[in-house]
Amino acid sequence: MNNDDAILVIANPTSGKGRGRRLCDDVATALRSRGLAVSVEFTQAAGDAGRIAAEALRRDANRPGCILACGGDGTLQQVAHELAVFRAEGNDRCPDFAVAPGGRCNDFARALGIPHDAGEIARIVAECPARPMDLGNANGRHFCTVATVGIDADISRYVDRMRMPLIGTPAYLYGAFRVLLRYAPRPLTIEGDFGRIEEPIFLASSANTSSYGGAVPIAPGADPTDGTLDLCIIRHSSMWRALRLVPAILRGTHTKRAGVTFQRVTRLTIDGPEPTELWADGEHIADTPATIEVVPKAIKMRVQ
Repeated sequence: MNNDDAILVIANPTSGKGRGRRLCDDVATALRSRGLAVSVEFTQAAGDAGRIAAEALRRDANRPGCILACGGDGTLQQVAHELAVFRAEGNDRCPDFAVAPGGRCNDFARALGIPHDAGEIARIVAECPARPMDLGNANGRHFCTVATVGIDADISRYVDRMRMPLIGTPAYLYGAFRVLLRYAPRPLTIEGDFGRIEEPIFLASSANTSSYGGAVPIAPGADPTDGTLDLCIIRHSSMWRALRLVPAILRGTHTKRAGVTFQRVTRLTIDGPEPTELWADGEHIADTPATIEVVPKAIKMRVQ
């Protein structure tokens, strides 16, 4: 049994310094005012969003027609992963997915044109039809935005662990300058249908959507409905050259710079002499050796 009108809201109450909790309350109120049945569950520990979603999906009775994730990109990723796995297993009537941007960066919601206004989010959930949406996958773990290895992964780790008061692009920019002071490019081997690259790499980003780090447009042409990932590779660069490149990346004009290449791919592998972390959606999701691939139409999302 599936209650098509029922909506389960999974919210991270601490995301965005409490913005996730406030937005969740406002969206739930707006949805109920439209006569929809809404239940809300708040996360309390790491991994809770995925656990709550998995438990809701495995219920034969009273499975919601839509799961709305409210929080940052990490919260959204956990729910999206469970939905994609459930759908791939061939289960009938998989719930739709909807999102509310209540986190620090909100890159997935931004890529989908999801507003911050609770009333508008409720309108999208209640009125807009679900559309197929691609996800990426790294070593079996789905991601929504960009899976990255290299300097940007180190920046993501720095920002996540420091828990600084800054959010979005300012946090990414501060982290970039701090990490660049001690960063050494790692030797990596990257293989795909474009060929083989084996050299020190400054960064390699596999993008399902155009931005990460709070609207940093690392892959301006990436589209989560085209069945591909946009791979951005920046080869070995000195610290000073890298510092000069940062403003271009923030403007999305790095695509024309020497040492920056783009490939449109469906699958690639990344390896190196030592395990190296991959980060996506603000989370550490895998280590090298890694296989990264696009999962076309992995989920169905209620978007404008």
